[in-house]
Amino acid sequence: MPTGTPSYILIVRIISVLGMSFSLAIGLLALIGGWLLPAILSFLCFVPSLGLLLIVERKWSEQPNYTDNQ
Repeated sequence: MPTGTPSYILIVRIISVLGMSFSLAIGLLALIGGWLLPAILSFLCFVPSLGLLLIVERKWSEQPNYTDNQ
């Protein structure tokens, strides 16, 4: 992780990963249970979590003082 990364980036990462994993888990359980519509809705809830993560990461990487020292 780059040095000087603000804490809100870490918070968004954690929330996004939790949202993605929760929506996939519920969707798979609903699919196994035979509930097609709730499974599809749960799988669609994956998209906002991924979108939030991508938007915040892209905004942060466009900062003028961003350096990725790995």
